[in-house]
Amino acid sequence: MASLTDGEPVPRAVTTVCRQTIVGRGPLIMLPRAIERPPIDFFDVLDARRSTTGATLPTKQLSSLLWHSMRLRYRRAGRFGIGRESRSAPSAGGLHPVRLLVLPVDHADGRIYDDHRHALVPIDAAALALNRASVGEILGVARGTTIQLVADPALVGACYENPESLIWRDAGALIATVCLVATALGQTATPVGRVGSAIVNAAGLSEVFIGTGAVHIGTPLTGPGIDYLKDAGAGECA
Repeated sequence: MASLTDGEPVPRAVTTVCRQTIVGRGPLIMLPRAIERPPIDFFDVLDARRSTTGATLPTKQLSSLLWHSMRLRYRRAGRFGIGRESRSAPSAGGLHPVRLLVLPVDHADGRIYDDHRHALVPIDAAALALNRASVGEILGVARGTTIQLVADPALVGACYENPESLIWRDAGALIATVCLVATALGQTATPVGRVGSAIVNAAGLSEVFIGTGAVHIGTPLTGPGIDYLKDAGAGECA
């Protein structure tokens, strides 16, 4: 955990680190390839963003949220000997060490988001019960979908000395991005006040991964939503 007394991050000269693979508990479930792209103004999205909760997202809406939040624009040679990635949210050194778990509160299955193939992979169901209890205690809700952030600290630690604050900055940037994307798509989103490492462990992931926060997303429970979001366009993801 980063603190105000931690040293400043310093890039290391060389590294032989590789990205850790998250292994799921079943076959890939491909997400819909039709991606919503509403023709709306970014500053309207900023003005409309609120921390609210809603019902569990249907798969089609979840697909658009995950795509826009995590889309890989390109991967190029990086300064640390591993690929530098460009995505929607910024990341120190272009490392992007944060992955996403998808945990519906009122469904019986949780998934890892495979952002390279735009697909979901099953995880151990024990994570769902812990998440359900957590969002019930913190947010007081029994519906919606939790996006749990999962980080690979060894990746950042191999590239930087004093890497802790970079991991949390990356997580915060991604949480903000998810919230803005949800607003643009007419969905609800609110950050969850937790780290979530126990949930990550219960999901059956390797011990090298840690929880770095969560966002609870959903569809609005009442009313038509934000006026300027009513007419959403659509496109195909690459």
